[in-house]
Amino acid sequence: MKKRMNIIMAVLLMILASCSTDYQMVTRVHKDGTVDREVWALADSAFLAGNETHHPFLFRLGKDWEVEELDSCIETDFFGENGKLNLKAHKVLDGVEGLDFFSAREDWMRPLAVPKEKLEKHFRWFYTYYTYTCDFQEIKDKGPIPMDKYLNRAEQLFLLQGKADGYAGMNGVELINSLEDAEQRFLEWYYHTQFEMSYEIVGHFLKKTPTDLSYLPRLEKDKEEVFSADGNRKKEIECSPEYVCGLLDKRYQTAVFGNLYKDYARQMEQLFEEKSIATQLFEYQIKFELSMPGELLSSNAVSAQDGMLVWKVDAYRVLADNYRLQAESRVMNIWAFVLTGLLFAVALILFIPTR
Repeated sequence: MKKRMNIIMAVLLMILASCSTDYQMVTRVHKDGTVDREVWALADSAFLAGNETHHPFLFRLGKDWEVEELDSCIETDFFGENGKLNLKAHKVLDGVEGLDFFSAREDWMRPLAVPKEKLEKHFRWFYTYYTYTCDFQEIKDKGPIPMDKYLNRAEQLFLLQGKADGYAGMNGVELINSLEDAEQRFLEWYYHTQFEMSYEIVGHFLKKTPTDLSYLPRLEKDKEEVFSADGNRKKEIECSPEYVCGLLDKRYQTAVFGNLYKDYARQMEQLFEEKSIATQLFEYQIKFELSMPGELLSSNAVSAQDGMLVWKVDAYRVLADNYRLQAESRVMNIWAFVLTGLLFAVALILFIPTR
C-alpha cells in the first residue's frame, strides 16, 4: 500500500508541476541599505513582439521596473533541471525605508508574487549588522476541507516545508514511515477537497433542472455516504464533476446526473476551474538568490552557489504556513577600529605618568 501511495504521490507532483514556469529572483543587499532586485523569466513570442499583456511575471510591471529583453535564451539550473530565461526585470529600493517591490497581477497569485520583506540595519560601533527577512504568504484558499482534518500541524510542516521539529529523536526508518503515512493522508485530503467542490457544483446545476429537483434533499443527506462508498478515493488523485455525476447515477440507479453533465459540461468544468484556481500556483517555482554585505553570520538557506544564498520557493512550501527566508550579516567598520585605537593611544599618553 505504501509503495502504491508513493507512486500516486509522484504522479500528483508531476501533474501539479507539469509545464512549470521558472523564475530566478536575485536580491542583493548593499552596505548603504539599498536593495537591488532582478527577476528573470521566459517571455513568449507575443510579449517579445510588443504585447505587454503577455508578460510572464506574477507581478505587475510598473514604470519603475526596468525591463531588458535578451537576444537569446540563457540556461539556468533550477534544482537539477535546466530552465530557459530571456527576460529580466530590474528595480532598486532603499531597503531601510521599506521593501515594497511587488503588486500581484491577480489576487490568487499573491502567495508567490508578493512576499513581505524587511531589512534591518543596526550600527554597533565596530560592526554594522544587517538582518533580512522575506515571508512568502500562506495560501489561504485551500478548498472546503481543512487540511487539519487529515494532517496535524507538525505533519503539514514536515511534509510541505521539511521542518522536522516535531520528529526529534526519530531514526531514518521511522522518519520514512512517518513521511509515507503523511503523504497518504495528504492525497486523501486533496481528493476529498476535489470531491467536495465537484459535489457542490453538481448540486448547483441540478437546481437549474426543475424536473429533477427531488434529488436535491437526497444529495445533501447522502453526501458523506457517497464519499465513503467511493472506491477510488484512496486510489485516484482527481475527482471531477463528471466523475461525481457517475457516482450519483450509480447510487440512485438513474441517468439524471450523466445527462445533467452533458447539458452543462462546459459550465461545470469552468466553475470547477474557478474554485480550484489556487492549484495553478503549483505550476510555478522560484529560485531565490540573496547576497548580503560583509560577513554572513546566519541564514536558513538550503544551499549556496557562487557566493549567493539559495532557496526554492513554490506552492507546496506555502500551502500550510508562511515560508520565511532569513539571513544576517555584519560589516566591519574599519574607521571605528582605527579611531578607537587612536583614542586609546591618546589616553595612554595623557594618563600614564612619564618619568
